[in-house]
Amino acid sequence: MQHMLIMPVANGVLPRPHGGKITGMFILEQGGQILHDVGVGGDIFVCPWVVDNESLYPIGVIARVTDVSSQTAADEKGNELQVVMAELEGREHARWHTLRTAGSYLFSSDIEFVNLRRMRKEYPSISGAGWMPEGGYTEFRGKSDIPVTIYGPDLQTGQQVEITANLGGLVREEQAHTIEHAIIRALKVYGLCTARTLLDSMVKETDELKCSVEASIKYNLPELLGVTASGSCGNPMTNLAQFYLAQNFVNNVAAGKTLNESLVKARREAMSQITEDLGLTMQPGLRILQGLKKGMSHDDTPLKIDICKKVIGRFPLDPWG
Repeated sequence: MQHMLIMPVANGVLPRPHGGKITGMFILEQGGQILHDVGVGGDIFVCPWVVDNESLYPIGVIARVTDVSSQTAADEKGNELQVVMAELEGREHARWHTLRTAGSYLFSSDIEFVNLRRMRKEYPSISGAGWMPEGGYTEFRGKSDIPVTIYGPDLQTGQQVEITANLGGLVREEQAHTIEHAIIRALKVYGLCTARTLLDSMVKETDELKCSVEASIKYNLPELLGVTASGSCGNPMTNLAQFYLAQNFVNNVAAGKTLNESLVKARREAMSQITEDLGLTMQPGLRILQGLKKGMSHDDTPLKIDICKKVIGRFPLDPWG
């Protein structure tokens, strides 16, 4: 067990264990002071702060401060503020068991190393440390051939990396598409995708997708379709929405309408065309489910924990493994 200060991060950015480096600018009140106090050569435990729950996720990465310096920067209004530039080098995944406070700082005296690779057989997981998952795609080639790919930049080199797994024979196409988005969300929020964070992310993702369908229909805003906290979902419904919106806007402008009139009319026409194309019912609740399943190819049916474990187990632990 180790005793260490903890630095919460709410943007999902964790250094890659075993030597991966990240560089960032920190405001003094938001992580900068603690890095300055730890100093070059010191270790700090970087953990994801889950904004929705206002809680600290117990698993993160122990990092060594390899460079730190105070600098002056300007905010959006041009005002000067003191910031800290720091470079962190990832060491190991770890977890805390109990938390304590010392002034404005968080620390734990019972931090233990966690070997995610060794634990994969019993507790499979996907690590988001060292890269920033930002998109993905699901291919449907048949019931037994459904490759799912998640991609994003390596935080040290900037080069795109990815993880891929074939979920064919394990889940249906719509479930695979939902899993794709849920993995991205889990890695961004928790820095780690486990069976439980996957399930939690699937629920939140489908809830937000349903809200996007409801809002887009209610307010005639096709650009809201498929937009969630994890990004924009590519699917037949959102693709049609973008196509119809652009096409109708251009036609309305060509017909002599003002830009504002053209946009308002194009939005209304686009939503009407989508509703007709997909054969959506006029019943509000049912229409949202139809939009989710028929239009967006998503399935909100919760998966069993053992299926979630099998899903995660088909992916590599990280893009470099």
